[in-house]
Amino acid sequence: MRRAGVILALGFLITVRAAADAPMVELEVPLETTLGDPIPVILRVTTGVSGDAAVPDQSIAPFEMLAKKVTVEPSEDGEAKTFTFELTLQCFEVGTHQLGPIRVRLSNVAGELEYADSEARAVDVHSVLANEPNAELKPPTDPVVVEQDDYTLLAILGALVAVLFGALLAWLLMRWWQRRDRPEPEPPPPPPPWELALAELRSLQGQRAAEIEDGRTEQWVDAVSDSIRNYLGLRFGFHGLESTTDEIATELGQTEALTIQPTEAIAFLGQCDLVKFARASLADEASEDLIAEAFALVNRTRPATAANVGGRA
Repeated sequence: MRRAGVILALGFLITVRAAADAPMVELEVPLETTLGDPIPVILRVTTGVSGDAAVPDQSIAPFEMLAKKVTVEPSEDGEAKTFTFELTLQCFEVGTHQLGPIRVRLSNVAGELEYADSEARAVDVHSVLANEPNAELKPPTDPVVVEQDDYTLLAILGALVAVLFGALLAWLLMRWWQRRDRPEPEPPPPPPPWELALAELRSLQGQRAAEIEDGRTEQWVDAVSDSIRNYLGLRFGFHGLESTTDEIATELGQTEALTIQPTEAIAFLGQCDLVKFARASLADEASEDLIAEAFALVNRTRPATAANVGGRA
């Protein structure tokens, strides 16, 4: 093997050539380094165009391998190619240490393997305190006041203000919504006249016996008469309570929707007038028949779709 070494400002170059056509191994390392610093190492291997090269795992103590990267470049004549291995090493022992030889694994197109070693070289690893004969710690220094803007309280206050503003806005909107002008709901439609009349007649039917026993026959008959008069007026469109019996007869005679003869209603009202004004007597059975006729009069003049309810017909 022919050996040639070239020492540079930051390292040295070692070339190992086994023969004129054998693979060539070149190694570049720095002459010195500092304890713990990365050590850049360049390993170039030139082989034939069909050859291949690799740096296998191996012991290089006290150095440690941190990283390994390879690039391949063909020669200008196309008959060879160069593998450039960029190795990053590290050493934690002070002193002069031998790096290498670094073994390279080579293979040809036939798959045959061979190995070539680079030249070993000394690397001076020194400490950062190497130039201090009596290295000592620096004396303690006075504390330095470091001011830093702290916006935590301002951020909290801003968040509270935002929450309060949102709550106030929500309260104002709620008050506005509650006080806004809203249309009054339409009242429910009044019950039909026949339902009002039947309800009054049921109440009078329940009071009949007690009223007659107490001598209030005229008042009771007057209430039955007013109930029928009011019903006829509401049912056929006139003022029943303010109309005389003759006026009611005239109104009923002009009503096309009347389902009974007007004389039937007039006869019932005349019977009631006889008791009120002529003070005619009214037996218990007669009063029962009177309230039954009132129920029958309402049921016979109400719309056909409504079911007949009430007292005895």
